[in-house]
Amino acid sequence: MTLLVKDANTTIQALSTELDGNGNLVPLHATASVTQGVATPVGPQNPLPVVNTAGAVASDGSGTVATGGSAQTLFGGTAPVNGFLVQNNSNAVLWVCDTGIASAGGASIQIAANGGLFATPSGYKPAGAVSVFGGTTGQAFAARRW
Repeated sequence: MTLLVKDANTTIQALSTELDGNGNLVPLHATASVTQGVATPVGPQNPLPVVNTAGAVASDGSGTVATGGSAQTLFGGTAPVNGFLVQNNSNAVLWVCDTGIASAGGASIQIAANGGLFATPSGYKPAGAVSVFGGTTGQAFAARRW
């Protein structure tokens, strides 16, 4: 059912309603997000924002490639519980993998040189430890897990 009401500007607005358990007409409330004072119904094109309340304090895992051509684990081998990021601070590509041992290809994700970044969404938990692979000893990277 739709109830027509006038707003403060005396413009007629449709108000969705339904009958409650006692047969009374009550407003039907739709979940909405508000941007700059305008409410928009939540749906596939306007999803409800989600806040990860299980977030954790970030832990540093930055370093350099210990031995070029060999993978090394990040974060002491501890799998991140809520996500992670790796930034390549070297002048050559790096690869990162969270499903096994990193290598130049395969299931590894390439991170561009000179500031390339790979970041997971908040709440992402990899299957295991995260590893990084670089072709040259001493390639620098910044890494955080949360």
